[in-house]
Amino acid sequence: MAAIAAGDVRSKRLLAGWKRHFPAVSLLAPLLVFLAIFYAVPLGYTVKESFMPSASDNAALQPTVQQYERVVNNRRSYRGLERTLRLSLIATAMAFLLAYPIALLLLQVRPRVRTTILITIFVSLASSLIVRNYGWLVMLSDAGPVNRILVGLGLVDQPQRIVYNEGATVIALVHYCLPFMILPIYGALLRIPPSFGEAAQSLGAPPFRALANIVLPLSIAGIFGGTTLSFAICMSAFVTPLMLGSPATAMMSQIAAEQFLVQLNFPYGSAMIVTLTVITFAIVFLYGLAIRKCFHTNV
Repeated sequence: MAAIAAGDVRSKRLLAGWKRHFPAVSLLAPLLVFLAIFYAVPLGYTVKESFMPSASDNAALQPTVQQYERVVNNRRSYRGLERTLRLSLIATAMAFLLAYPIALLLLQVRPRVRTTILITIFVSLASSLIVRNYGWLVMLSDAGPVNRILVGLGLVDQPQRIVYNEGATVIALVHYCLPFMILPIYGALLRIPPSFGEAAQSLGAPPFRALANIVLPLSIAGIFGGTTLSFAICMSAFVTPLMLGSPATAMMSQIAAEQFLVQLNFPYGSAMIVTLTVITFAIVFLYGLAIRKCFHTNV
């Protein structure tokens, strides 16, 4: 009888827990189904394809890791992976250095000015990526405004080649990532009571020290969200390096697209995509662990 009573209590607890979480599960169900169909299934097929031999190898269709060996050993793919990681880190760091002061400024200005700045950010976020890249092509071209200013100021004797290189790619990536960096940081700063900074300054802390010791640690959740979003966007960028870079500065996504669309080597291209995805997730995971250890917070 005692066992039956215990089983009934356990069943009632499970039923109560299910009823309590049912609204959240029902809201998440469409998203989970969408992710399963349009993300998990294609990603699983890509992983499976990456372990297949190339059609030109005339080998039996047995799983192999030779495509991943080619990714590491092939000079172009290895340099593309290194370049993708390096430019993504540089663009993310530059976006953070630009975004944090803007987020702080949004807290200090009047509501009308704040609304204007936020509308500008949202307009930039909603505008076409191709249009923005064409704008940078015009700005950075040999006869563009940037070169005219440099020549007019006497900094250079003749127009410089600013586009179709890594520098132009980083500039456009920073522009693209800025809204994704500003908004999470601004949201985190909004949750910090202004009295915290005022108390630190009233105790004799200079503004920069109050910012470094009080505001920055309390906004770490927004910093983590903005930097991870920006880094993931840069790592997977395709259109921006294609338009503003060159074949000599190709990033991993361009090299993989070449294997898919030109060489028709789907296993090799799939191995590149899987490698890029695994490295991105690994870096974000280790970054999250470092943030938790350094700031003793959950992100």
